[in-house]
Amino acid sequence: MADLPAFSAPSADHAADDVERHPCPRCGVAAGSPCRSRSGAIAGTYHTGRFTKVGRLAKLLRVQTPADRGPGQPWRPGTQPPAPLTADAPTSRHTPRTAASSSPWAT
Repeated sequence: MADLPAFSAPSADHAADDVERHPCPRCGVAAGSPCRSRSGAIAGTYHTGRFTKVGRLAKLLRVQTPADRGPGQPWRPGTQPPAPLTADAPTSRHTPRTAASSSPWAT
């Protein structure tokens, strides 16, 4: 008989990442942030309407917010991801010189 791989429950961080892919309908936070309490602090558990959107977590009664997210602490915004570049945006801060203005002292 072949050995079957042991089933292991997903880690709390993995569950948190999956939950945070969705916005929260209760507290209104955007995807990528933990849920917040009414006072604005990071909630100790994710709101039910949010974690039930993740199929494997839908039947759980509660999903704890991992310690690295700082539950109970006042929420502080992290660094925002960089905005995507548009196709017509310049790729450098320097403007290319034309033949007529190749010298900075040209008049």
